[in-house]
Amino acid sequence: MTEKSLNETQKNIVAVYALIGAGSLMMTIPYSLLPFAGLACSMVGFVSAYVYRWKHKDNQKMQEHMTYIIRTVWWSSLILLIGTAIFASILVSNGDLSMINDLMANAENGMIPSDGDIRAMQAMFVHENMRLITIGAVVGLLPYPLYLIYRMVKGVRRI
Repeated sequence: MTEKSLNETQKNIVAVYALIGAGSLMMTIPYSLLPFAGLACSMVGFVSAYVYRWKHKDNQKMQEHMTYIIRTVWWSSLILLIGTAIFASILVSNGDLSMINDLMANAENGMIPSDGDIRAMQAMFVHENMRLITIGAVVGLLPYPLYLIYRMVKGVRRI
């Protein structure tokens, strides 16, 4: 960005990067409705990238950036899918699942668990497996935001 002010094309490009970046950040914060708002924000940015690429076929800069954003979202989604599978496999193969098994055995015997029973089981599961959850999250889930941050910074620097 050599000029002091951004032209209209640059503003649109920055807006799409901001939507994707802010949405992705909000999706990683597990508080209330923030992940859902982040998903909505990211989806608006993703659809906007396709729309801007389609509407501005004659604008090379817009084409390049929107294609870059679209590829970033698809590749980061693949990284997240693989990371989630790794996270789940680490947790299922090494975690203490006894409280889940006990709850399921009770349900099979006709004792339907209450909401309180399920919440207690979830709390015990997290407590017993916190170290493993942390390791799985770092190994399986951390590459997603790191890749996304890298690509977003690289793309914004090219404006």
